[in-house]
Amino acid sequence: MDLKLLTTFQAVADTGSFHRAAERLNITQAAVSSRIRALEGELDAELFLRGVGGTRLSEAGAHLRPLAEQMLANWQQISGSIGRRYSNRLALRIGCQLSIWDDLLVELAIWTEQTLGKLPLTLNFDHEHNAIDLVRRQTLDLTITHERAHGTKLETLPLPPDHIVLVADRPCAIQDPDLPLFLNFQLGPHYDAATSDLLKNRSGHFFLSNATMGIAYLKRRGGMAYCPERLVADDLEEKQLHEVAGAEAFDLDRFAVYDPAGPSAALVEQVLPGLAECARAKALT
Repeated sequence: MDLKLLTTFQAVADTGSFHRAAERLNITQAAVSSRIRALEGELDAELFLRGVGGTRLSEAGAHLRPLAEQMLANWQQISGSIGRRYSNRLALRIGCQLSIWDDLLVELAIWTEQTLGKLPLTLNFDHEHNAIDLVRRQTLDLTITHERAHGTKLETLPLPPDHIVLVADRPCAIQDPDLPLFLNFQLGPHYDAATSDLLKNRSGHFFLSNATMGIAYLKRRGGMAYCPERLVADDLEEKQLHEVAGAEAFDLDRFAVYDPAGPSAALVEQVLPGLAECARAKALT
């Protein structure tokens, strides 16, 4: 089995599009189609159904998807262990559930290099999947997420929460009848509950799943959004953004989740102090 075929299958399944899969893999759409045909030929089964609404998994494709993910994860473990044995280098796959914590992954990578020596880290910025499931399937060794790992053998380490405040491009109060357009960054169930309770009578919400992009959009287009205070502290100080008067702030939980029995558990234990240190440094009180 050519692993490129499974990687291509996974890309199409994840994106729901041959075109977007080609962009993700940096190959042509024709190459994606050719690989999928080759895989379907080897399995003697149609893996995708193509229609006006896009590309979706067939019954056979849905059955193959978790098996393909596990096969690719197993190969990563095998190839990684061989590499560690002969080059004395360690690899750690770290991810996060929400876009607001991408910068924390960068800080952890720098801390790891400076404290533990040069270390090749795989940083996962894909926020579409459930991060805890990725750790459970050993696709990731460690993730930062907004929820605890309940009912599993995974370990959960609390991190300092993110303080979330409502900001706008102009001075205003939550009681104003003409509040700016609310930009919803979709930062998990706790965030959804807090924002829907306060803004349930407001309309015209614009949904963005990338908070960094959303803040840039907010400053350029105008509007208001609940943001981690640390991400907008400079903008608030420079009066580019303004905290909405009377709006209730809240804390967003943050946890590190890992498998204490996983193949990289020893290395995870080494970087956990750095993760806690980086999280504390970025938390505003």
